[in-house]
Amino acid sequence: MSEERRLVTVLFADVTGSTALGESLDPEDLRALLGRFFAIAQEVTTEHGGTVEKFIGDAVMAVFGLPTAHGDDASRALAAALELRDRVRADPGLGDRLPIRIGVNTGEVVATPQAAQGSDFLMTGDAVNVAARLQQAARTWSVLVGERTARAAPEFRYGDARGVEARGKTAPVRARQLLGRTRANPMPLPLLGRETDLAQLDLVARRTFEEHRPYLVSVIAPAGTGKTRLLEEFLSVLQRTVPDCLVATAQCLPYGQRLTFWPLRAILQRLVGAGDETPPERLRDALVQYLDRLGADEPQQIASRLLATIGAGEEDATDRGEMFAAWRTTFEMAARERPLVVVFEDLHWSSESFLDLVEYVTQPRGQGRLLMLVLTRGELLDRRPGWGGGRRNHVSLALDPLDEVAIADLVRHLFESASPEIIRAVAERSEGNPFYAGELVRALIDLLGPTPRSEGVATALASLPDTVQATVLARLDALPARERRCLQVGAIFGRSFRALGLAALEPELASEAGGVGVAIDALLDREMVRPSGADGYTFRHILIREVAYGTLPRSERARLHAAAGRWLEDQAAGNEEAYAELIAYHYREAATLSGLLSEEAASEARRRAVTWLRRAADTAFLAGADVEARSHLMKALEWAPPDTLPDIHERIGDTMVGGDATVEAYAQAYGLARSADRPPNDQLRVLAKLIEYEARFQGSVGSRRSLEAMDTLVEEGRALAGVATDLGALSRFHVALGFVPYWRFGGGTVPDADALRGAEADARLGLEYAEKADDAPLRSAALDALGAIAMERGRWPEVRQYGRARLGFRDRLNLPERIDASSTVVWASTVIGDLQEADQVAQEALMALQPGQAPSMVLHLVSWRAQALYDLGRWDEVLKMTERAERLWIDIGRPATLYAIRGFLSGFDVARARREPEAAHHWQEICEAILGQLSAPDYASKLTLSYLRLDVAALARQLDEVPAFQYPERFSRAFGLCVDRLQPLEQQRLERWLRRAMHDQTAILEGEVRRALAVARDDAAEAERALAIFDRCAAAPHAARVRCDIGIATGNEALFNEGMRALESLGDLDQLERYAARAPWGPAGPVSG
Repeated sequence: MSEERRLVTVLFADVTGSTALGESLDPEDLRALLGRFFAIAQEVTTEHGGTVEKFIGDAVMAVFGLPTAHGDDASRALAAALELRDRVRADPGLGDRLPIRIGVNTGEVVATPQAAQGSDFLMTGDAVNVAARLQQAARTWSVLVGERTARAAPEFRYGDARGVEARGKTAPVRARQLLGRTRANPMPLPLLGRETDLAQLDLVARRTFEEHRPYLVSVIAPAGTGKTRLLEEFLSVLQRTVPDCLVATAQCLPYGQRLTFWPLRAILQRLVGAGDETPPERLRDALVQYLDRLGADEPQQIASRLLATIGAGEEDATDRGEMFAAWRTTFEMAARERPLVVVFEDLHWSSESFLDLVEYVTQPRGQGRLLMLVLTRGELLDRRPGWGGGRRNHVSLALDPLDEVAIADLVRHLFESASPEIIRAVAERSEGNPFYAGELVRALIDLLGPTPRSEGVATALASLPDTVQATVLARLDALPARERRCLQVGAIFGRSFRALGLAALEPELASEAGGVGVAIDALLDREMVRPSGADGYTFRHILIREVAYGTLPRSERARLHAAAGRWLEDQAAGNEEAYAELIAYHYREAATLSGLLSEEAASEARRRAVTWLRRAADTAFLAGADVEARSHLMKALEWAPPDTLPDIHERIGDTMVGGDATVEAYAQAYGLARSADRPPNDQLRVLAKLIEYEARFQGSVGSRRSLEAMDTLVEEGRALAGVATDLGALSRFHVALGFVPYWRFGGGTVPDADALRGAEADARLGLEYAEKADDAPLRSAALDALGAIAMERGRWPEVRQYGRARLGFRDRLNLPERIDASSTVVWASTVIGDLQEADQVAQEALMALQPGQAPSMVLHLVSWRAQALYDLGRWDEVLKMTERAERLWIDIGRPATLYAIRGFLSGFDVARARREPEAAHHWQEICEAILGQLSAPDYASKLTLSYLRLDVAALARQLDEVPAFQYPERFSRAFGLCVDRLQPLEQQRLERWLRRAMHDQTAILEGEVRRALAVARDDAAEAERALAIFDRCAAAPHAARVRCDIGIATGNEALFNEGMRALESLGDLDQLERYAARAPWGPAGPVSG
């Protein structure tokens, strides 16, 4: 059986004076006494949710937290210890004859949880040994408790801490005597008014676990409406009905948009039974063992990807798609071993990349006992309007305010006794919000006591604020100063905090009588916080945290955030990358408010903020979260010293957010590196990135550099290359030069043969360097440059071959290169007329992507697929693609993505054909918004604007003036519109176009030119040749029009009707009307059938 690391609480109970007892009693009598003792121990342990591991001589060892962790196992163990002691002492046959002593300790052990369901299972670890030593040091009839156990169970009273000498320990063990309970455990409020929601959750859970059908449940409601309480009740029921179920929770923090994947740490630790204090190497080992036990094919590789998510990876970079897949695979494997519930709490606070991951993993494949619960406010739907849409196994629960009856029952339960008038007054004031009702009651109790009289309530209620936040504030204001300060300082950390953290940030709290613990005990009594883990506390509701944080002056926030950053640095020693984003958050907040600090403190906060923001960016970048990485770096720029600016700007460019922002980042980095006289290798590296991006991805750049400015960059690069020695920098520079003619071509300047030969030589030299350096992405870029040169020469099949060659080693490519290689194949295949391959390659590439991955690159691929689908006549799918393209364009900031125009034009064409003017206008506006950002509109942009405005006369002139043949799909559109609108085209020009289209093997363009020639010459044979091309390409819309053309020209009514039926199936109302009006045999009726 497999082993796991688990956090447990161990109880040892032993009989004192057993040797003397053995001498005075007959063995059978002693056995009877011990049998009675063991029976009581077994009964008490079981009642409190523990397991008796073994009976050793006259001692009992019990464990709490195996096989199932309850979250309050330390409290359960102490309650069991008190009951065991009291029952043995009160037992008539044992009390005077069998005195016992007990030791209890909490810590990590290695155990076999499956065996824990039986007896005498193997469990090892220091926690076991310490529990035994505490029991030996305890006095008769006393319970000695380890410090960690005492911290985890604040509802008990303890004696003063003392050191206990334990054999084998280098230092005394800190322990306290257990004196009893400080208070009765507060009974959880009954779940009122949510019975139907609970029943629905229970139904989904039963279907999940009985039918092995993964489900996602989204619980959506405003703050205070009862999401967390519903979850608690559901998990409580689940613990009884599915005892072997594992629950793992990811709690998003209020500042979660600055912490990329932080919430996943808790899930990973829960799966493998680790804690916050587990060192990275031990966490890795435990994770590999766990994955191996689950049957993973590559446990080491999956573990690396999971750990990279939380900043504990060892790889230089992690592919975002592989990382997402690793999480989904892990959840699926875990759910095959045992029922698994994964909770994402407060998801509305998460980062965009974390949302992308959650959207991905909540769409599991196949079967499994996996239930995923999302608790969120409605703000999530503002960020992701389509959340959960279209999934078969998704249930959405919207929690409305409770009705008057439920709220009244809740108020009645909270008061020890209250008149109907009091209940009604509080219920009306709370407006159906259970948290608000509870806060009103607690505020009244603070003012009037637990049994208020009716006459005092009206005055007290009138004195309380009208909103839940203000009511919470009133309660905070009524607290003693030390308790209020604990809440304020705790709020700096977020939803949860540790007592050690409070003491570190505010030493005065620890120096007062009783230390922090006394104040926290009082806050537990007032139900402001609740215990969380071994030594942590959580605000009972996030609104309490928000209000407490809001009471801090900005200068105090600055000081405390800086202190929190320093404390977390110390806590994270040896594991800094895993905490980098959290530490960066605190220093960022301190630096933002640094104007309120002393000059020395402000300077230190800014310095540390830059350091940790850069480390946080590296962590996010390695986890594939480019957007978050860029956000960290942009913030670091505000406080970065001059000598770090070149590196930060370069790193911003590397995030490949796209467009002019990337060009600007590399340009800044290069200019600063030159000014600082950085080494030639450094200057060349960043200059090569600048030229490559601007030339290769020119379609995403709105502000085009002048020819003279580009020539200057190239000259500077050649000078640097003459002294540079770094293979990577040299390779990238020569690859970049391979794209320069392509860049000139895009601006309307046709490169001559010498320029193309020079570019090819540079690209091949770059390829040689890349192969020597064994740099697969650079090798891919070099092949892409050769493909661009082939495109300029009009060799489209060769362009496709270079794209296919890149896909041949796709497993070694980073995501942008992989997507670009697929886009190139789709692009070339569409232009050649191999529309089926274009669609297949695009579909395969898109299916391999996860939400949020490289949006600017994906936009290129989606746009070309939209074009291919349009040519294939799959117009309903075109609309889905263009909608996806629009979302991507918006996500990247609506930049000048010229490469996306063809996708939006496809949406425009479908909407115009189907007589949907609003939709057509929408797509036209997007195209014009993109074109309007160009600093100097080029020929292709002017052609596109004429097309959008249906200005066929301008199109005819522009087709005569074309300087280059780089955009065959736009030319085919222009020719098609001119023919449809009966715009005359000059025959000699058409013949020139035909020769070029045949040379370049651009099939769709060739077909449209032949169609135009057929009309110009009144040549049916030419039209037949056009039809043959379109049929061969399966270009249904193009073929349908030519059939109608031929039918009208030759009087072939059957062929005409065949074309009309095809147009009708497309929904092309525009063409149906035009051809019906031109039919020589009179008005046409329906042509279906």
